[in-house]
Amino acid sequence: MRRFLLLALLLLSGCRYTFWPLLPAEESYPQRVSISGRLVEEDGWVIAELRLRRWPEPDYLELRWYRGDELLKADSVWVEGPGTVSRRLPHPGDGFYRLLVLTGDRPLLQLDLGEPSLPPPPSSPDREPAAGSEN
Repeated sequence: MRRFLLLALLLLSGCRYTFWPLLPAEESYPQRVSISGRLVEEDGWVIAELRLRRWPEPDYLELRWYRGDELLKADSVWVEGPGTVSRRLPHPGDGFYRLLVLTGDRPLLQLDLGEPSLPPPPSSPDREPAAGSEN
């Protein structure tokens, strides 16, 4: 009987991996948000057209409309799933505008309108012409 138990123990210990999975179970990737949009100027207003292709769970979509660094309008939209969202935003005049789209204080998308006011480029010091070149 003892020999039978030893033989069974040796045989079973060599086959232990046939009963336990060698690879862990596959887990699905978490769904991520996928959003695109555009800004359309129309009679003193800007229409923000957002297209949500993937939206994993119902949540608020926050829209922040800036002129330069000044916040002009903040809006929240309850979104239950993929679809489109459209909002009218004020457009008081020329300047650089940007729409920041967030969810849960996480930025998702930024759309710009206009030209940013950048500082002038630094002036370059006068250089001597390279040897062999004539002006």
